[in-house]
Amino acid sequence: MIVKKSCPYCNGSGVVIVQTSSFLGLMKKETASGCSNCGGTGQVVETAPCRFCDGQGLVGNEREICRSCNGTGRADAFGFIPLSRLHVGTHFERRCDKCGSRSFEIVSEIETVKLTKTWEREEELRQVELVERIKVKCASCTQTYHIPIDRTWHQELSSEELRTLEDIGVNLSFMYTKP
Repeated sequence: MIVKKSCPYCNGSGVVIVQTSSFLGLMKKETASGCSNCGGTGQVVETAPCRFCDGQGLVGNEREICRSCNGTGRADAFGFIPLSRLHVGTHFERRCDKCGSRSFEIVSEIETVKLTKTWEREEELRQVELVERIKVKCASCTQTYHIPIDRTWHQELSSEELRTLEDIGVNLSFMYTKP
């Protein structure tokens, strides 16, 4: 699920060459700068694409933000919460669309609902699938919404995966709180 790879922008060096110009463009200068894609580490972490939006970050005919991945197209901090910790009271980080806060709390148990897929072709119009979801709320503005659960994301993490996620700044405090 979590793979550490060499950064494609700096080819694993952590440094990129930036070309700057003078005010009138008469002089050009090349300088080394830390790679913004990997934060200068030379490595990036890749996770599986979101199955609800096919890694696009948007769903539906109106192109709304995918709630499962929060518009990233890949697993975010919520996707790393193991199934055993997906219960009422678990706190995690995710950006709120309404107020910009980063603190969320799970407020319901996992429920199974029928989901009518949005359609792009006429034959997809009547496709319905059973989806597990959970209700969450923003700690600041109390905005609530349902997040579809992708069971392939919510697995127990190995100690190496935990270190990798902590190295890139993913807040895993939910792992150290009592259920």
